[in-house]
Amino acid sequence: MESNFTFLEKDQDTQTWFDTAKDAEDLYTLGKFSNEFESIRKVIENVARTILDLNFVSMDEHSTFNDCLREMKHRKLADPDILNAFYDLKGIGNSAAHTLHKYTKSEALAGLKKMNYILVWYMNHYTDEHPNTNSFKEPERNNELYQTAIRKLIYVQTADNKNGMWPAYNGLEKIGDASIDGYEMDNRPNSEDLRSVAERRINEYMKTAGVPHKLQWAELAYRKFDHSWFRDYDVHDVLERSGIEKTEVTEGNEWYKTDVDTAKKAIQAVKEGKRSIDAPDHKAKIEIVLRPEQSDAVKKTKKAFKSNDKMLWNAKMRFGKTLSALQLIKDEKYRHVLIMTHRPVVDEGWFDDFKKIGMPEAGYIYGSKKEGEDFSYLSKSGKPFVYFASLQDLRGSEAAGGKAGDKNRKLFNTDWDLVIVDEAHEGTQTELAKRVTDLVVKKGHTKLLELSGTPFNILDQYDDDQVYTWDYVMEQKAKYTWDKEHPDKKNPYEGLPKVNMYTFEMRNRFSDLRFTSENKSFNFKEFFKVNDNGEFVYKDKVKQFLDNITSPDSHTNYPYSTQKFRDRLRHTLWIMPGVKEANALEKMLKQHPVFGMEYNIVNVVRNGDNEGVASESDVDTVNDAIGKDPAATKTITLTVRKLTTGVTIKPWTGVLFLSNTNSAMQYLQAAFRAQTPYSSPTFGMKTNCYIFDFAPDRALTVMAASTQLNTGVGKRTTGAQKDKMTELMNFLPIIGETGQVKLLSYNWFKFHCQFLISSICNFI
Repeated sequence: MESNFTFLEKDQDTQTWFDTAKDAEDLYTLGKFSNEFESIRKVIENVARTILDLNFVSMDEHSTFNDCLREMKHRKLADPDILNAFYDLKGIGNSAAHTLHKYTKSEALAGLKKMNYILVWYMNHYTDEHPNTNSFKEPERNNELYQTAIRKLIYVQTADNKNGMWPAYNGLEKIGDASIDGYEMDNRPNSEDLRSVAERRINEYMKTAGVPHKLQWAELAYRKFDHSWFRDYDVHDVLERSGIEKTEVTEGNEWYKTDVDTAKKAIQAVKEGKRSIDAPDHKAKIEIVLRPEQSDAVKKTKKAFKSNDKMLWNAKMRFGKTLSALQLIKDEKYRHVLIMTHRPVVDEGWFDDFKKIGMPEAGYIYGSKKEGEDFSYLSKSGKPFVYFASLQDLRGSEAAGGKAGDKNRKLFNTDWDLVIVDEAHEGTQTELAKRVTDLVVKKGHTKLLELSGTPFNILDQYDDDQVYTWDYVMEQKAKYTWDKEHPDKKNPYEGLPKVNMYTFEMRNRFSDLRFTSENKSFNFKEFFKVNDNGEFVYKDKVKQFLDNITSPDSHTNYPYSTQKFRDRLRHTLWIMPGVKEANALEKMLKQHPVFGMEYNIVNVVRNGDNEGVASESDVDTVNDAIGKDPAATKTITLTVRKLTTGVTIKPWTGVLFLSNTNSAMQYLQAAFRAQTPYSSPTFGMKTNCYIFDFAPDRALTVMAASTQLNTGVGKRTTGAQKDKMTELMNFLPIIGETGQVKLLSYNWFKFHCQFLISSICNFI
């Protein structure tokens, strides 16, 4: 079912409200009524402030929502019924955020209707759009569940004036866009499949207006050179810069005095990155521009290095640490830079970013055992260079206490200006690794920059002014506020997917005491126990589990339970308790009537987990299984720890936990593997990714632990951590189902997470 609030997308000033209004609908369908009212309150407060702005009423920056409503009432800027709806929803939203009151389904539905009433009134009074007041429908569950990507098309249409009743539309073309749901279609320009999607979109509003239409053209709104998707307003901008006027005769802001050929040329100009139709042809070059937080990390590091020799970037996975660190190198003109990591597989990523950000043009050379030049060439070149080395190789040297001879002696004798330790939480705290660091970091000369998304084990080694923190909540806040704060600039966070967590209680279906561990949580190691023949000891139970999560059931939302869910969750990573368990599950999945028929099962630990260190061949195996078109294949990758740190598999959209891990560091590294941005013409742009955990208590504990990374692990326990957990749950919804889908309320989660924060601080 389409959202009741799609009309918000038709006006540039209201587009930013759509996501939050849609969230309120989604929360209603999931039974999270308290959280729904909080989302409603956010929307209507923005509406109230916008109304005041449009009426040239200036409010103090510290003014409250209540102050805004009082001013609206005083100036009679809204009908009494509308004002009453504002006050009702404000009061409920405040209560939902600060009490444990349980709201009923009927109250929640009434809240959505009131928000719709306010928004329709606003659109009719302050925009050219006139949505139907009586079109509201109760949101239905499941239709949008597990959406992972969006695909857009651009269409060109005109009015059909054969009967002569619509002369105002003569010589006009409308350029709009529509969302595509589904992968099995002909994506060629103006194909019947694309035209069918465009027709459905046009019918939604043209039939209401009573104007017959003629569809002229439809094509994907995808730009190859930077793998991005564009919108109808991007085409509008090109038309206007090309001197083509927008009409003032018809309703809406998408009708132009032009013809279909000119509209198609405008679409092509957008695809080529041109600002107008007649702009000179040029080869589009992707320019790397750091996001604000990346620039801030570089600035803070420069400042810190004036008085300190080391710095930590406590930055979430997918922050862009490599690009930012390379920018630091260029800015500071460091001549000799060493990158060390326990994850040698990330060498290729560093080399790719080295080229992307223009290091060769700045005079730098890159080297490693695999990419670029070897170290002997770099050391003799006389040019500034960046060298990548694995800690495993360096700590094997005799100089570091290893037994592999003096192969790295020249490297250790080099005066390094900067040493970067990537994935610094892994393999750096051993005695051998510390010796390596002591050998390459020359006191008083070498700067040390450590990079980690989960620095639980090293954070207490740094003072506050030596740590730059950027977490998931900060990222998503920046994403959702960008358009409002920078209306004329492209949102650099648009491609960063939202993370959603779904928890399922295994003990309700498998209550055997053998599957309960000492701490009362579900014991996956026992459940997936393997005998000497490599078979599951509880084979029937494991098969029942696979059948459960692939069987349609009106009472469950298991991720693979419907064809639509499986089509959306095409590529996922499954975390297993051990290698033997992964091998046994691989065999069973391949024989399963659903997984075996639809998915290619990739087991990267078949020959061992190698302490979690992945090789290039492991990455290649997964990418080969996914293929060149991820929209045409489906894969499940089985692992224990391989590929859970420092590795990028772009088409992954979900991570499923079937292990006993309670390590917040390991859990968070794995959980965010699916948040890698990805876009292609057939797959679409990844907008959502998912964590599926079958141990709810563990999931909550780990997420609570994550909030300590930006409040000072091991240093202090304050109310700030509780605030951080509340914020986290606004941007990373944790949706729990127990038994017959008894949905646990937002406030239940909030209460328990706040309790867990205090407990976790005692042992982390």
